[in-house]
Parts: sequence; C-alpha cells; structure tokens
Amino acid sequence: MGFIEIVIYISAYIGLIAISFYILSYVSSKKKEQKFYTNKELPKVSVIIPAYNEEAVIEKTIKSVIKSNYPKDLFEVLIVDDGSKDKTFERAKKFESEIVKVFSKKNGGKASALNFAIKRAKGEIIFTMDADTFVKPRSLKNMVVYFKDEEIMSVTPSIVTYKPKSIWQRIQHMEYLFGLFLRKTFASLNAIYITPGAFSAYRKKFFEKHGGFDEGNITEDLEMSLRIQYCGYRIENSITSPAFTLAPKSFANLLEQRKRWYTGLMKNLWKHKKIISKGYGDLGLFVIPIAVISVFFAIFITTYMVIKTLFKIAGEIVFWNTVNFNLPNLLNLNLHILERFFFLFFTNPIILFILLFGILMRIYLVFARKSVGKTPGLAINLPLFFIFFAILFGFWWVVSLIYFLFNKEVKWK
Repeated sequence: MGFIEIVIYISAYIGLIAISFYILSYVSSKKKEQKFYTNKELPKVSVIIPAYNEEAVIEKTIKSVIKSNYPKDLFEVLIVDDGSKDKTFERAKKFESEIVKVFSKKNGGKASALNFAIKRAKGEIIFTMDADTFVKPRSLKNMVVYFKDEEIMSVTPSIVTYKPKSIWQRIQHMEYLFGLFLRKTFASLNAIYITPGAFSAYRKKFFEKHGGFDEGNITEDLEMSLRIQYCGYRIENSITSPAFTLAPKSFANLLEQRKRWYTGLMKNLWKHKKIISKGYGDLGLFVIPIAVISVFFAIFITTYMVIKTLFKIAGEIVFWNTVNFNLPNLLNLNLHILERFFFLFFTNPIILFILLFGILMRIYLVFARKSVGKTPGLAINLPLFFIFFAILFGFWWVVSLIYFLFNKEVKWK
C-alpha cells in the first residue's frame, strides 16, 4: 500500500469516526431537558436588515419577516440602506410603519450597517437578516424561545437554499441540507462556531458588553460566533426555524463567496486560537480540529487527483498515438472489459466507505425533511453533490489557502 492510499484510508476512517460521534451526540442530547419561553414571557425583538443594491429582493424579504407570528407589540424591523445606488431605499420606504423603520447611511459595509441599527434597536433580542433571505412565519418565535436559558447568547436557524436552479445552486442545496444535522449536533456539544449572517439571533446585552460586529472583518458573522464561544457563552440551534437564502448562481460568484468564507475562517481562528484547547470542551478538542484536518485531507487528495489525472491523460495520448488510435476502436467494448471494471470497482475498499457514507447521508436527509419540510429536486441535486462537491471543496480551499498565505486581499463583491 502506497503513501497516497494510506492518506485516503486515514481520511475515510476519521470521517466515519466524526460522523458516528456526531450521530451519537445528537441522540444523547435528545434526553436533555431545555428551558423555553412561554408565550407570556416572550421578550421584545428587533430584526435588522442591512441592504446594499437589493432592490430586486428587498420587498419579498420585508414581507416574509412582517408575516411572522410573533406578537406585533413586541416586534420591530429596522432596515438600513447602506448607500445603495439603486432603488433599495425607495422600495423599503414603502413598508415604513410603527413596526418597520427605514434608515439610510453612507456605504460602510454590512458590519457597519448592523452596528448602526443595533444602537437604535429597542429589542432585548437582535436578529440580523440578509436582504435576500426569506423566513417562515414560525421561524422567529421558534428561535426566541431558546433565550429562556440565560447562558445562551445566540440562536441559529436552519439555512436552506431558495429555489435552486443552476448546477452550482443545486450542489449548495444538498450541502445546506446535510449541514442542518451537523449544526444541531454542534449545538448539543456547545460547539457551533458559525452564526449565519443570513439569519441569526443574539442577546443585545452581549453587544453592549463585548462590542458590536467587527467592521474590518470579511466574515463578521463568523468572528462574532467565535467571540461568543471565546467569552464562554452558548450558541443554540432551532432546527424548526427555516431561513431560505439565495445561493450564488454562477461558478465565479460561488468561488468569490467561498474564498471570502474560508479565508475569513482561517483569519478568525487564528485571532481566537485559544479556543482550540481543552478549556473549550468538544469545540476545542474535537469539532474545530476535525474541521481543520478535513481541510488538509481535501486539499491533499484534490491536488493529488488533479496531478494524477493530468499525467494519466498525457500517458493515454502517447499510447493512442502509438497504436494509430481512432474513435471506432474506443467503442468496441467487450464483456471482459465490463466484468473487469465492475470487479475492480466493487472490490475496492474505498467503495465500501463511500457506500457507508451514502447511508449516513441518507439519515441526514431524513432529518432535514422532518425539520424543514419537503425538499424537491433530490433526484437531480443528490447525484450532482456526490459527483462534484468533494472536488469543489478541495479546490475552494486550495484557492483560499493561497490567498491566506500570500495575504492577498479578499473582500465583499
């Protein structure tokens, strides 16, 4: 067995151990009792929607949030137009009322828009919401009830992609569905290290004590979640609170998003590196280390597969030239070749790992369906995910690592 095969086997074993640990952790957490607010105890909430050039979706976003089944006397929406150059402000202004307040400021970035509104918010609980995100009427209340526990400083929702159409959106759709189980499991371990910028809830007193969002940070939501963990508080997850977000449609936009996410993750983990220690329990000893290790394996295996494929293609071209290759020869497949292919395919131990991963992924999908309802398009989206995601994941990380190591600028597009 060569070095490469050993690395692949180790990565597979670590993956199985991690998935098994997460499933067992989730099952055991179901037995624990949690505190929840009753309807009479619900606190006042403020939903903040920063917007920059979002005229196409801002109205749909506002409509979705004002339809929430949260008591209207305990509810306000603050929309901050961050120096848009389109009609975002005008379209948001149409919804202004006792509940909805619309502000306009000079462009300063998402974090600055959030901080601008936090200072003016009257709610005990602050929701941050992207201008291209839509929520179910039940989502807000289902998240707020968790704040009965005073140790909880943030609650995350179930992030789902909204009506995926392109191949890249379909792959992200499956990625987000699989992530629902992991985020709930991480909550049971007090190991959530990302509060999604699309839609998350925080106690206002945390901002008052520990400061607002970092305005110089390219992933201000990730930095905030690590800061909450660093300060010793808890982050929960409400699996029954769907938030639908518009995923990047093109490969270029998706690459820009992941480059920002992953570079921001590396920078913020370095900033809060003390978290990776036994003092932070499962988060510091298992969840973050496993995430880092998985990135290493993804980069290593992706680079190896690309190089191996290029050499193989070059070798095949040389071979075809020596035998005067022509297309009909390629089509003359015989039974022996097919038998040989299936024998080698199904006797490869790696395939057994893949099949086992497939079974575990099926469990994740059942969980996702029970949590957020019907998930159409699985017949197309699932095969696309299994074919392309591992390659894309490795590629995104290779590009992000280059940007991080050479300190190249990454910013919002």
